[in-house]
Amino acid sequence: MKYQNKFLLLLIIISIFTIISIGCVSDSIVPGIDPNPSVNPENSTVSHLEVTTSSSTIKINQSQQLVVRGYNSDDEWVILDKSKIKLWDWSVQGQCYVCVKPYVTLTPQSSSLTTTFTSGTAGTFFIVAYYQENVVDDYITDYTEIIVK
Repeated sequence: MKYQNKFLLLLIIISIFTIISIGCVSDSIVPGIDPNPSVNPENSTVSHLEVTTSSSTIKINQSQQLVVRGYNSDDEWVILDKSKIKLWDWSVQGQCYVCVKPYVTLTPQSSSLTTTFTSGTAGTFFIVAYYQENVVDDYITDYTEIIVK
């Protein structure tokens, strides 16, 4: 009888941890996403970017994956070279950047067509991608807004 109670208690504890861990997994992170099309159009010169995410609102400490896509002057989707993503960066609206910085994670910060954003504090954040086709060219940028509640 004594061992049955311990076994039952252990089973309940394991069940609770399993439920908690499944409930805390963010469904907004898309593993293995390829933000490039399978083939390039004839005009493959990047004229503008689009930074997208599956949700513009997340909870504190929830991770959100962002994806950058490139388009030509005809608005056709083109293949981006991830090594030309020079920087992923963020800013926050109406708050002290230095005060918020320790609570924000953005990884990776370059050379990737995707990045993951996490904030341990509430606020309105803007995540931007910088793409540079050639060293002498200006950066091509786009951003998206994420509200952390």
